[in-house]
Order: sequence, then C-alpha cells, then structure tokens
Amino acid sequence: MQRREARRRPPRRAGRTGRAAPSGRRPRGWIAATARRFGLSVAFVLAGFLGGLGYAVLAPPAYTATAFVMVVDDVQGRPGPAAVGFAQAFGRLAPLPETLAYSTLPLPPEPAGSTREHIQASTSPDTPLIKLAGIGGTAREAAAFANAAADALVRYGTSHRSDTGVRVTLMTLAEPPARPSSPNLPLGVTVGTASGILLAGLTAAVMSGRRGRTGRRGKGRVSGAAATDPVPTDPVPTGPVPTGRVEAGT
Repeated sequence: MQRREARRRPPRRAGRTGRAAPSGRRPRGWIAATARRFGLSVAFVLAGFLGGLGYAVLAPPAYTATAFVMVVDDVQGRPGPAAVGFAQAFGRLAPLPETLAYSTLPLPPEPAGSTREHIQASTSPDTPLIKLAGIGGTAREAAAFANAAADALVRYGTSHRSDTGVRVTLMTLAEPPARPSSPNLPLGVTVGTASGILLAGLTAAVMSGRRGRTGRRGKGRVSGAAATDPVPTDPVPTGPVPTGRVEAGT
C-alpha cells in the first residue's frame, strides 16, 4: 500500500523551492531589459545634444553686418523693370574679386579666394534692392567687408552706366553689430538633439526589422521540423496470428 501511495504522489518540480524571488532582482531585470532595448537610441540622442552644446560653446564667434544699395533706371530716374533685372546681375557680381577691386575702402586681410565666405549678396525678384552682408570674426571686420562691397558695387555700376542705362546708388552703410550672429546656443542644441533623435529613430526601425525577420525565420524552422516528423502508426502485433480453424483431435 505504501508503495502505491508513493507512486500516486506527483513528483516535485525541479527549481521550485517554495521561496519568493528577492524583490531586488525584478527592478534590476527591468532596467537591464530597458537598457538593451533603448540604450542605443538614448545614446544617439545624448550624443546629438552634447555635440550641439559643444559646438555652440566652443565654436569661434562670427559677426554679420549688412549694407544696402539700389539700382535706379537712369532714364526714368526711378526703379523700373530694367533696374530689377540689372539688380539681379549686379548681385551675382558683387562678391567677385574683379568687382571688389573698384572699392576705395580697404578690405580686411583675408586668404586668397575666400571673398565668398566673407561677402554674400542677395536680391529680390520684385525690387531692385541688393543686400550685401559682411561676415567676419569681429564686428568691425564684418562692417568693413559689407561697406567695401557696397562701395565697390556703386563704383562698378557707375563705370558701366553708359552701357547699362542704370545707376547704382548707396542706400545705407553697415554698422558694427552689437552681438555675434553665430554660434547660437538654443539653435545649436536644437539641431544637435534633432539629429540624435533622427539617428535613434532610424536605428530603432532597422533593429525592429531585423527582429521581425529573425522571428519569421524561427517560425519557419519550427513549422518545417514539424512537417518532417514521422506520422505515428498503430503497433503491429508480434504474437501468433490466429487462423480461425481448429485442427482435429485438439
């Protein structure tokens, strides 16, 4: 009887000790799982934030000063369609060294071929106004670039007045700016953080796609293994087969 009762008792499962898992292991496991899943994305966002902050703090300051000139029709004495067209052309010629050679104002010392980095011209498709922006490491240097470009453009237009039929007049001279135009701390941090978020999103999309393909491959392997398993059949009796006849004398 004791042997039968012992056989009926269900066996104890290995690994169950009847004690609850320590409460400290659950937070650790959750933190580890979260770090494995989102650690790379958080690292990209943090790197973008620190990169933008470092650029805004460590980059050398740059100042921008602005001067304006206007193109006027020489016949009508006021802006017209011809003046607007010539303003577009003069705006393209303003940063060239050949045009800047007409200036009587001295240009700050600069490396050869870097005038486009220090002088930028922009025009409007509706008005014959040319905006000349000077960019320099100091406020006075930026104003000097803008005023030299404006003076050169006025003298260049005057020398070709008989050919073009328009004249270039000075509107305003550039003043030294009170504060640098770059770097901008909020803008630098925003751009760096946005770049980190973009990289984090792309990385998460790539990783999720890889996990999906891995899961589909695993399911395909399991289903293929199940399809190749042999189909169980009924066991064949191994004893003597009865013939259904009784021999005489038995």
